[in-house]
Formats: sequence, C-alpha cells, structure tokens
Amino acid sequence: MRTRWRTAAACCAVAVATCYADRSNVSTAIVAMKDTFEWDRASQGMILSAFFYGYALTQIVGGETADARGGRSVLAFGVGAWSAATALTPMAAHAGVGPLVAMRIALGMSEGLAFPAAHAVIASEVPRERRSTAAAAITASSYAGAAFAFAVTPGLVKAFGWEGAFYTFGALGILWIPFWLALSADTVPREPAVSPPTRRGADDAEEDEAETARLTGPVASTSDRHSSFDVWRVLMRRREVRAICVAQFTQSWGMYGLLSWLPTYFTEEHGVDLGDLPAFTFVPYFLQGVIGLWVGVYADDLINVKRVPVRAVRRAAQCVGHVGPACALLVAAASQGNPTLAAVSVDVGLALSALTLAGVSVSHLDVSPRHAGVVFGTGNTFATLAGVVAVPVSGAVRDATGSWSAVFVLIAVVYVSGAVYWFFNCGGDDIIDVDAELSRTVDVDVSR
Repeated sequence: MRTRWRTAAACCAVAVATCYADRSNVSTAIVAMKDTFEWDRASQGMILSAFFYGYALTQIVGGETADARGGRSVLAFGVGAWSAATALTPMAAHAGVGPLVAMRIALGMSEGLAFPAAHAVIASEVPRERRSTAAAAITASSYAGAAFAFAVTPGLVKAFGWEGAFYTFGALGILWIPFWLALSADTVPREPAVSPPTRRGADDAEEDEAETARLTGPVASTSDRHSSFDVWRVLMRRREVRAICVAQFTQSWGMYGLLSWLPTYFTEEHGVDLGDLPAFTFVPYFLQGVIGLWVGVYADDLINVKRVPVRAVRRAAQCVGHVGPACALLVAAASQGNPTLAAVSVDVGLALSALTLAGVSVSHLDVSPRHAGVVFGTGNTFATLAGVVAVPVSGAVRDATGSWSAVFVLIAVVYVSGAVYWFFNCGGDDIIDVDAELSRTVDVDVSR
C-alpha cells in the first residue's frame, strides 16, 4: 500500500516528460521547417508562442476539474489529446501558418491539463512528508522530457525529415495510456495527508485528525456551498498565493525564453551545426532533472528530519534558484565568440534553477493542499502568460538590438525581481482555511 503512491508519482512523471518532449521538439525542428516554408522570424515567433495561448486557457479549469473529480482521468484525457495534436502537426504545417498555429494552440490546451492533474494526484495520494520528493520528481521529469527532445530531435530530422520528429513523439503518449489505465483500474487508497498527530490525549488527537481532514481532504463539501470563483477569489487574496503567481511568472520568463530560442541562439550566435546541437541543448535539461530529483528528497529531509521551518526551505530554494541563473546568464551575455563558455554558463544557470522544485513548485501543496490543483493551475497560468510574452519579446529584443546578450540581461533582471518578491511574501508553515474565510465573508455580507 505504501508503495502505490510511488508508482502513481512515477507514472505522472513519465506523462509530464512526454508532455515536455512534445512541446519542445518544435524548437529544434523549426530550424529545418523555416527553410522548407521560408518563414521569417516573426512567423517563427508566432508559431513558437502559439502553444502558450492554449496552455493558459486550461490551467485553472483543469485544476478545478482535477480537484473535484480526481487527477487520474484528467491526466489520461490530456495525454491522449496532446499526443494526437503532436502527430497532426506536420499536416497542419503543410496546410499553412494559420492551421499550424491553431494546432499549436490545441497542443497547449491539452498539455495545460498535465501539471494540475498530476499535482491533484499528489495532493490526494502522496503523504505530506513525501510531497516535496514527489513534486520535485514530477517537475524534474519535465526537464528530462525537454532534454530527450533536444537530444534526439536533430537525429530524427536528419534521418526522417522534420515530420518524423512529430510522428515519433506523438506515439510516445499513446504507449503510456494503457499502463496508466491499468494502474487506475486498481483502486488506490488515499494516503494520509499528514503524519499522525502528536497524542496529547484521545480527544485532542481526534480534533487534530478532524482538522487535518477538513483542511486537506476532498473539496466536495466546499464546492457544494460556494462557487469555484468564490474559492479562487479567497485564494488570490492571500499573499502566499500571489507569491506563487509572481514566482511562476518570473521563473518561466527565463525558462520558456531559453527553451524556445536556445537552438536558434547557438546556431546563430556561435555557428553550431544542427547535428551538433544536442551537445549544447541537452546537457542543461539533463542537469535540471538530476538536481531536481535530489533537491526534493533533500528538502523533505530538512523539513521532516532536521525540523527546518517549511517557509525557510521554500524561501532559500526559490531565491537561489532565481538569482543563480540570473548571474549565470550575465556571464553568457559576455561570452561572445566563445560557445564553450556560453554553453557552460547556460548549463550552470538552468541547473541552479532546478532548486525551485523545492520552492514554488511544491508551495501550493503547503499552503492549500485541498485546492492544490486550482492554486497550481493559477500559478501555471501566470507562468504560461510569461511564455506568451517572453518568446516574442525575446525575438523582438534580438532583432532590435542585434544581440542575444540583451535578451539574457533582460531575463536576468526578471529573475532577480521575482526572487525579491518571493523572499518577502512566500508561505509554507500555515494552511489556508478557505472554508473559514468564506464563512467570514458571508457573515460580513449578512451583517450589512
């Protein structure tokens, strides 16, 4: 029984890895696609950023649905939908930029369900003392998926044409679905959300258990009395939730900006051949995956064994995960004509950003486990908006200045601003009591 949460988390991790592989392969494939279709940079930026418009649309809805109905079915639907969208991408590209943009939006809408559903599974099936590990493993798998895409896409393009890359990646999700359905068919009992309370006495223990169940259990009772918008509004009033949104936005500005333009940067700035791209684009995401797995386990050890306050762990991890990449990107900005220094700087920066897996990536499970899907979906919507803005803005800055260094400096400034906001506003040690805050709101309205 105690190992089932690990199996569920592992399957979620594979799904998220597939998700990121499907979204990332276009960053390399577009190097060949732009020559085939003679796209200018504006068209390329529109195609690369179209994904994020769809991705933003389904985050909160996906989180609400996963919280209410369970993350398992939502995740299965998402994997099937985004796999189909990936496989249909070549047909859309040959039909024109418009159909391709529409297909990228459809891909984004499907993949927008992935993380909210996976984190709803964590909230319902993973013990509280192991949630940093599970959340870090699932998020680290996204880096592994991106690394896989950057590693194998150039070879697929050379061997089968750019169309072959999309057909191959589309098939990956289809292979995952039977395993997930088989696991879902075997009823998985809910794990305890927190460790058993300290026994000060039978009555006190029962009260603790009842309070824990109310704050971390299913959302049905809340949803029966209050609208989803009421719940979301209460959550957004809290500085802890706003800190998650700001951190997600600023972090993703850098992540998505680099993820989308990194192959183009190395080919244009340093003359790296398409076949040599994996050496420059694979390593940073591989390092992120490795460090991400480690930091989740270490964070759980700090909190549950060494008794370091949750907020202190989340604050330190997130701030280092922002300021570290900012410094590394400033070094990359000064590496003109030195592809090795640029690659090492990007590697170090993205590796350090993996520390945020013990920060904002798990904070929603600290502050509101009962509504983890909604909080994560809201934060990821802000992250997606960063992608919508960062990708075309990065291209525009590159065109206006003729320098990738200016792009990196801008990203560094955004990173640091996010670290400052997080330092002063992050949460971690207290669970938001949504029911109580909604009741107070109703009482105030009645008194008026």
